[in-house]
Amino acid sequence: MPRPNDDRSAARSARRCFAAVRARLAALALIALFAAALAACEPAATEPTPTPEPTPTPVNPAALLAESGDAMNALQSFRFRLAHNKEGTPLADGLTVSDAQGAVVSPDRISVDFSGTFGNFGIRSSVVTIGADSYMTNPLTGEWESVSASVSPLAFFDPQNGVGAMMRSVKNPTLASSSDAAFVVEGALAASVLAPILGGAATDGDVRAELTIAAESLLLEKAVITGRVTDDEADGLIRTISLWDFDAGISIEPPSG
Repeated sequence: MPRPNDDRSAARSARRCFAAVRARLAALALIALFAAALAACEPAATEPTPTPEPTPTPVNPAALLAESGDAMNALQSFRFRLAHNKEGTPLADGLTVSDAQGAVVSPDRISVDFSGTFGNFGIRSSVVTIGADSYMTNPLTGEWESVSASVSPLAFFDPQNGVGAMMRSVKNPTLASSSDAAFVVEGALAASVLAPILGGAATDGDVRAELTIAAESLLLEKAVITGRVTDDEADGLIRTISLWDFDAGISIEPPSG
């Protein structure tokens, strides 16, 4: 039979154990409340504010053409091609050039190989102009002959005058497109602007000009001229002028023989 002292000792032990458990539970509850309070004090997470894209500076087409003209005037040399969608450019009595490819060296050296017609005959020939001297291969014999400088089809490609003057003469230019590689500017060009170059220009009227300008160098890479420049040309004539190899160390010398 258990003794009274033993029962009282067991009861005291149970009370102490229960008190310890209750104290631990209270401590855990306080920790939970403290953690909840800290969480409530923390600012709510927010999405990062996106960095706005910079607004590109608008391109002024007239200023772009002027800067490109200056860049072309500073060139020492380049290569080119002149092509037509039909027929060609009349250069002299009976001589029409349909396709020409060559090089220009500033200030007065031009070399070109061209094809076209003389009268009713198809021809292929070459021209070299150095200052006031011009040479052309005879289409029949292939021999070089001295000719009038007016026969040269490439005064238009003079980087000191022709291209720069043409670009500054574009009326009401608009920016048709732009990219990291190039700008395309469109506008009207009086036919008379090309008269000293191509000869016998129409007395009135405009042609359409589409100019492709390299974005980095601002050099003219292509010009598409649509419309009749001379009275002898067909309606709807389109000239495409491509330019490349800028300042590439090109040399032009008089033909041997």
